[in-house]
Amino acid sequence: MRPFVFQRAGGQWPEGATLLHLYVQADLSRNPELAALVRDARQALEGFPLSHVDDPWLHITVDQITDQIAADIPQDERDLLVRELSKRLREVEPFDLMVGSVLSSRFGVIADLHPDGPLVGLHDAVRDTVREVRGDEAVLYPWGVQHLTVSYAVQEADSDEAQRLLRRVRPGHAPLHVDTVHLVDVTADSQAKTITWQHLAEIPLGNPDA
Repeated sequence: MRPFVFQRAGGQWPEGATLLHLYVQADLSRNPELAALVRDARQALEGFPLSHVDDPWLHITVDQITDQIAADIPQDERDLLVRELSKRLREVEPFDLMVGSVLSSRFGVIADLHPDGPLVGLHDAVRDTVREVRGDEAVLYPWGVQHLTVSYAVQEADSDEAQRLLRRVRPGHAPLHVDTVHLVDVTADSQAKTITWQHLAEIPLGNPDA
């Protein structure tokens, strides 16, 4: 493992700036099996130079708004984005993911997510909407095979030894129900390797009133 570096799109996260993101929040109070998996993974790597993501900040990144830092996006533009996302995500039904196995990665500890299809569909719907509202420069975040970050590496560490310990975590998988996306204003602390955010809007999937 190597120390994690927070990024805006494919470049450096501006020092002192916050960025708007669309997240799926991993609410451990609603997902007790996931809470146990995260707890056991943290305990397995006690002593490793890791910054564990605290419970309130566990998330899956659906997308990052890349054209402007958060301070430069006025309230009316944020409101428009939420309105358009709310309309589009009525077409995306809630779904379930399986979280795990927990893996030692290049820059920390992540949990794999599967199946890919529902999460890819959610991302596509969000990205298409952001592009329609804000243009191509707003969707430059390099989105790939998704994961839930458990810990960020603070210093170099032995990835093989970390994976050996993580493989002992049993059960190695846990379900996560996804029924909302959250617009959040994210602060990244490059020294402490932490992510926190101000919650701006909750956007339900499907038709919650049906």
